[in-house]
Amino acid sequence: METIFFPESVAIFGISNSPANQGRVIAENLDRFGFAGTIYLVGSRAGVLGKRQIFAGADAIPGVPELAVILIPAGGLIQTLEACGKKGIGNIVIETAGFSEFSEERKGLEKEILRVASQYDMKIVGPNCVGIVNVENGLALPFYPLFPHEIKKGPVSIISQSGGLVHDIMVLCNIENIGMNKMVSIGNKLVCDENDVLEYLISDPATGMIGLYLENIRDGRRFMDLAASTDKPIVLLKSNRSPGSKEIARFHTSALAGDDLVVDKAMKQAGVHRVQNLREMVDSFKAFSLPPPKGPRLAVIARSGGHAVLSADSAYFHGLRLASLSGQFFDMLSEKTRAGVIRRTNPIDLGDVFDFNVYFEITGSALRDQNVDAVLIIHSYALDVDFEPSKQFISDCRGLSERYGKPIVFCTIAHKDDRLALQGATGFPLFTHVDDALAAFSKALEHSGRQARPSPERVDTGRHGKRQGAPSRLSPGITPTDEVFNLLKEYGLSVADYRVVADIDEGLKAARDIGFPVALKTASTRILHKTEMGGVMLGIPDEASLERAFRSMEAGPYLLQKMASPGCEVIIGGRNDPEFGPVILCGLGGIFVEIYKDIEIRVAPIDERTAGEMIAGLGSAAILKGFRGKKGYDVDYLAGILVNVSRLLSEHSEIRTLDINPLVLFEEGGGGVVVDAKLETG
Repeated sequence: METIFFPESVAIFGISNSPANQGRVIAENLDRFGFAGTIYLVGSRAGVLGKRQIFAGADAIPGVPELAVILIPAGGLIQTLEACGKKGIGNIVIETAGFSEFSEERKGLEKEILRVASQYDMKIVGPNCVGIVNVENGLALPFYPLFPHEIKKGPVSIISQSGGLVHDIMVLCNIENIGMNKMVSIGNKLVCDENDVLEYLISDPATGMIGLYLENIRDGRRFMDLAASTDKPIVLLKSNRSPGSKEIARFHTSALAGDDLVVDKAMKQAGVHRVQNLREMVDSFKAFSLPPPKGPRLAVIARSGGHAVLSADSAYFHGLRLASLSGQFFDMLSEKTRAGVIRRTNPIDLGDVFDFNVYFEITGSALRDQNVDAVLIIHSYALDVDFEPSKQFISDCRGLSERYGKPIVFCTIAHKDDRLALQGATGFPLFTHVDDALAAFSKALEHSGRQARPSPERVDTGRHGKRQGAPSRLSPGITPTDEVFNLLKEYGLSVADYRVVADIDEGLKAARDIGFPVALKTASTRILHKTEMGGVMLGIPDEASLERAFRSMEAGPYLLQKMASPGCEVIIGGRNDPEFGPVILCGLGGIFVEIYKDIEIRVAPIDERTAGEMIAGLGSAAILKGFRGKKGYDVDYLAGILVNVSRLLSEHSEIRTLDINPLVLFEEGGGGVVVDAKLETG
């Protein structure tokens, strides 16, 4: 990818003398941004544009350009691409649109692009994109006009499936005084996808944080591995979450999305910060540009009581704590303010203090307090008379934050003409709404905590059972229940004693062997939801009752099973996600699982620490761990079983869905037992 971002020469295909020609805009952008490399203009016929010659085709270009940018009608693309290949141009940006995002019939064109790329070993960005902007060397390839004053140089790099959003992110970051570094529009990502660019940006020394807009993730596991490999903050805006947006996205960039809940949990697992809109993304960049917070203890300084109360609420809802400020701090506060006016509380309401020097001293004292990890300032000011003092105060806060290595989250509602002036003059991130500010700050805190957290270690799960040898592939379709149970036992799960029987006589014999009470269930692979179809009878106490149960149930085969002791019913499930592969699920089980929807999901395989986090993340965790004097259930056993089932899912990629429901979990130290399970392969 290095040459794509730092080419010494660029050929632009699709140039003409027409004033409406978009290719010439690319050349103008390169000139405006001071690109120092050689620029070749290529059109359907020879000519001159400004001071540059237009070459009639790739053959006419002197030498071999390091990068080609193609913006011509889709119908002529393959011929131009092959000409580039014969010329020896190996790096291509295809900005042309009109492929599978336009109609299914155009997929043949994409296959031809892939054929040519493979034949000539090409790296291709696009098609259906606006190319690349590299602020470091002036490489500006969009076909719409860009100007250097619109982009401040800095640490933020962007990957986007949407060319329009690349532009909007640049505009928003410019308004918020956030410096940009590299921006890549990947479009239909036929050859180079988000993972290829992400891998490069992670290694790029000029990139300090990475933002992505994606409509689908091509290889979720590689994405997670890359994200987990870096300390750089990665912020993701992932759309294509609703049925309506999926249809739009299909015609936009040919995206096929996986389950959005899986995406959410996978990103959290990999340390990626997911946002819901561009405002949240830009706010996150602002928070990450501050010194990293070392903890959640917040000192709140406001100029009105209402702001103070709102700030306290927001801090609580975002998992932050109001710092217990020291007596030394409050002594200083009393000395600097009128006696009896300022209460000795956090938040600190400075409503009756109008001295900016006092604001500065209070802020500095709060940062020096060992009980404070960060300071939140909500600054209201008289729009005319306080502008210059406010500007100086914000600049001073920047200096204080850098001096003490603690973040100051600064919120102010400025006059419409003041906002940009404050941003530009101070170079300090400013927020408007406290809740937005603390939502972004909480992401920075989470990121700092993740960096300080040791890497997960794989725990030997032998005490929960470990299968021996390579796993054999399962047959396609719905797997018979006894085969599912045998597979689970191979991976260390205990299964309630059972027999598969064909009729009453076999059932009675099996019941005598197992011992009453028993459960009788249909073992037909045609019936997935046994309870609804009358295919489950529990607590059968004797042979006479068992005979009646057989007669009331439709023809076999049947599953006769020893009744499990009472416990907590848990569901463990898994499926093969189109973006992330095998994922594992757990939650409270039984017949009400779809009503409560109290579940946690992770991408498999997982370790015991992640399994413990899944259990702790359940709304029902208090039930599992015991409350009001009731003894807890064996969550350590459950964590080990989750690890083993995650390994099962990873080793059997042919599994489409697995549903262990319920696993009856016994009290601490008692383990658990599977009483029902379904498995489908494909």
